[in-house]
Amino acid sequence: MTKKVHVIGGGIIGMSTAYHLVQQGAQVTVFEIDKGYTESSFARSCGGFRAQYFTPTNVQMSAYSIDFLKNRTDVEFTDNGYLMLFGKDQQHDCDYSHKMQNAQGASTQQLTIRQLEISHSYLNTEDLYKGCITTDGSEGWADPTTVHKWFKDNTDCDIVYEDGTTADHSQADAVVITAGCWSYTVGKTFGLEIPVRPHKHTVFNVSTAKPVMKDMPLVADLVTGVYLRPEGDGYIVGYDGNGTYDSEDLEPDWNSWDEVWMHLYHRFPTVFDEAKMTGAWAGYYDASTIDNNAIIDVRDKYYFATGFTGRGLMHSPAVGLTLSELVLGKDTTFDISAYRLGRKPDVEKYVI
Repeated sequence: MTKKVHVIGGGIIGMSTAYHLVQQGAQVTVFEIDKGYTESSFARSCGGFRAQYFTPTNVQMSAYSIDFLKNRTDVEFTDNGYLMLFGKDQQHDCDYSHKMQNAQGASTQQLTIRQLEISHSYLNTEDLYKGCITTDGSEGWADPTTVHKWFKDNTDCDIVYEDGTTADHSQADAVVITAGCWSYTVGKTFGLEIPVRPHKHTVFNVSTAKPVMKDMPLVADLVTGVYLRPEGDGYIVGYDGNGTYDSEDLEPDWNSWDEVWMHLYHRFPTVFDEAKMTGAWAGYYDASTIDNNAIIDVRDKYYFATGFTGRGLMHSPAVGLTLSELVLGKDTTFDISAYRLGRKPDVEKYVI
C-alpha cells in the first residue's frame, strides 16, 4: 500500500526528505509558505560540507551527504577542503575529535604549528595549538540553491505553496515537519513541543587589495569564531560572535564588522591588512535548545527534523534518508539516539 506523506517545509531538508520518500514509492505533497524561499536558511548559508565534527553521527551523516552530492548529483562541488584551527586551550578537543573522525572513516589530518607555517604561511599561529585539515577532496562547498534545485527537479511530488499548518492532513499516513527555525511554531499547531529557536547570523562579503587565494580551504578559526572561504573576486566571512536569538528581521548586523575585521587581521595579517567590506546578508540557524545537535524524532504520525545549527544543507541528503526510513518503518542507516527528544545533552562543539 502506497504511503501518503505530507511534508511541511519545502526547504533543503523538506525536499531531500520528499526525494528519498518518492524514491522508495511514497506519494508526497510538500507544503511551503514562502514561494520565493526568501527567508529559507539553506539559501542564506555559506554552502559548506565537512566531516570535521565532535559527534560521531554528525561525521557519518556528513560522509553520506558529501558522497551523495559528489556521486549521485550533477551539482558542482568545490573540493578545497576545510582547515579547522584550534587554540592552545583546545588541545583535548582537537586530539579527541581527530582520532574519532578517523575512526569513523574521515580523512582528517593534523598539522603542527611548523606544518601550518609552511603550508599556510598567511596564518598568524602564535596562539594556536594545531590545525586539522582534509586534502583529498572530501570536504568543500557547493551552491545551496543549486543543491535545492536538484532535489526539486528530481522529485516527482506535488508542491503546494500555502501554509501547511492549515491544510487538511487527515488523509495523510504521516506528516513530516521540516520547517527549520519555525518548527517550534509549526509543531505547536499539532500539539508538539519541538525545542528550537531562530539564531540569526551575519555573513560579510569582503574584498582585499591582494588577489583572492582561490585554492584556499574553508578556514574555521575556533579561537576567534571567524570562518571564511574564497568566493568570486573576494571572500565570504562569517562570525560566531554576531549571532542573536529571536530576531524579528534578517537585517545584517553591520555593527559587528569592525570586530570581524580585527579577528581577520589577527589571524591573516598579510591577507586582510587592506580589507573592505562590500556587502552582507543574514540568515537563521535553527538552533536546538537542548544542545547543538539536531532534533530528529516522531510522535504519533508526526515526524520532525530541525535544530541543525548551521549544518542543515550539509546534512540534508542523510537527514532526508533518515526521515524516509522512519516514515516507512525501516531501520535507520544512522544511529540517531543523539538526536532524539529526551536525550542527555551532548554538545556539538564545532558549529561555525
